[in-house]
Amino acid sequence: MGYIDTLNTEERVSYLIKPILKVLSQSSRPLTTAEICSQMIKLDPYIAEYAEALYTSGKTGKPYKDFTKRFSLAIKELEVLKLLSREGKGKKSRILLTQEGQDVDISALNVEKEIRVKAQNHWKERRKKVTGKKSKTDNVAKNENRLLWRATANFKESGFSWYQLEVGDVVTYNYATEKNIEIGRFGLGYNKDSGAGSNQPAGSIVCVFQIVDYLILPDLQTNKAVLRCVHKFDNPISLYEINSWFNDGSSLNLQGGLASISDTQADIIINKFESIIPKLSPFIKSSKIFLPIDQREHPLQIMLYGAPGTGKSYSISFLIRQSYPSFNECDDNPYVFRTTIYRDYSYFDFVGNIMPVTKDGKISYEFVPGIFTTALFAALRNQDSGIDVYLILEEMSRGDIASIFGDIFQLLDRDDTGKSMYGINNKSIYEYLILNGAIKPGYKIVIPKNLHIIGTVNTSDQNVNVIDTAFKRRFDFKYVGVEPIKSNNNGYVNNFSINFTSDNQYEWVKLYQAINHVIINDLGLAEDKQLGPFFLKDKGNDDLNRDQVANKLLHYLWQDVERVSYTSGSLFADGITSFSQLYYAFEKRENILSKSVIEQYGKL
Repeated sequence: MGYIDTLNTEERVSYLIKPILKVLSQSSRPLTTAEICSQMIKLDPYIAEYAEALYTSGKTGKPYKDFTKRFSLAIKELEVLKLLSREGKGKKSRILLTQEGQDVDISALNVEKEIRVKAQNHWKERRKKVTGKKSKTDNVAKNENRLLWRATANFKESGFSWYQLEVGDVVTYNYATEKNIEIGRFGLGYNKDSGAGSNQPAGSIVCVFQIVDYLILPDLQTNKAVLRCVHKFDNPISLYEINSWFNDGSSLNLQGGLASISDTQADIIINKFESIIPKLSPFIKSSKIFLPIDQREHPLQIMLYGAPGTGKSYSISFLIRQSYPSFNECDDNPYVFRTTIYRDYSYFDFVGNIMPVTKDGKISYEFVPGIFTTALFAALRNQDSGIDVYLILEEMSRGDIASIFGDIFQLLDRDDTGKSMYGINNKSIYEYLILNGAIKPGYKIVIPKNLHIIGTVNTSDQNVNVIDTAFKRRFDFKYVGVEPIKSNNNGYVNNFSINFTSDNQYEWVKLYQAINHVIINDLGLAEDKQLGPFFLKDKGNDDLNRDQVANKLLHYLWQDVERVSYTSGSLFADGITSFSQLYYAFEKRENILSKSVIEQYGKL
């Protein structure tokens, strides 16, 4: 399979336009189509391969050359835009650049905006003239423009409900019935099931969504569209009410799946929405306008650092929620990428590597993107769509971060717009991005403003790599302290009780603060030896929580805290002189805490 084979039919036409203009601009005389093709083949090896490729028609089973079709369409579009003209008719006709065509700066030409979009307007006008000659009956039957879509949620079957989303949130949605997803179109989020509250009835339109993307993942057996919630109804609209809007007695088909709504029904619904959501309704009428969603004005490039368990990962969720209000760690959000750095983590893990790939029983070698390239692709693909992409790098100091980033380091300098100040040339990434339509040939690789990079550093880790000053300069640093985090109910996040002995039960938030006080004041150790509120997380069961204390908390306090102190202070009861003694005393529910810890606990 050649490179052009990987492009869809529209992208193939776009690819051929610049070579056509270049061949004609270099010629001193008009050329036949055969002469133009011959010169294009000499200019571009991809075109040479594509021009000879044979395809089999799905309808007739006969072979054909796809190049011939796409070339003819490219010529036609240049002709209708008056960049080319013909002398003569039929096969003997010759093509030359018009004066307007000669004035085109081919190197700076944006084919999509300056050729394809303008040509589409021509075809639309032509179709209007053709359809205007047909009867109204023909128009209703054949002219389905898909002004509006719908997607049904069935929580009992899929675990997904439109009631779960807030404005700005995205969800991936499997679909099979529609072949051509129209990015930019709006749709109705219909819930078969009821939500948690009385204002969340079943059988209702819950929100308006927008199709913002579709996932290009070759391993997927099903198609996946990305839908973003752009409006949520305070009072969901019942299917019965929607159907009452149709004067012809028809009803809205809301069976499972993602599908389009007919023109007639869509027009009626959109007109009704004029009074319900006037700020949104003008956008619904256009498929090429993305509804503005609050997006970060400036890109994040930040490192969160602090003691273990302070909630650095928890803090990341708050940052992401500015873009996706209901985000949590278990979401399938396709724009949040997370990896953990470790000692042997390499540039090839991060950026990608040439790997053996088996297809149809044959082994070939292809570039397999790493998490950075995958996140970069998602950001570039959606940089004009108001979509924020997050790349989360946990434990950045545990690997050789300078080697892991390699030439990507150059991209970390951002200009005032949030884009990389300097582009790089990286053949593997470049070809992958072009192959998947994220960039056009001739452009260097840059990080767009919608790609946010967030790292975490655990300051108490031993045997970690030092992050050099040049690298630090390109990140903002934010300290995450050990203070408990208040919850909405006037309590604390992640607070729970643990039975240490048969008589003593300790609240985690008060206990870890008491331990921290002793670590600083009695043991004389640095702040990075303290505990954070998430060092232990509530398992919802006392036996499981005691296991955490025995196997995680006690081990850390004995090995990494108690043993490195040179004072007479202690976290543990008198007489405990070994970890095994400490461990089994806790197992037998004997007191293991020092008087200092117990006294400080009582003061909180």
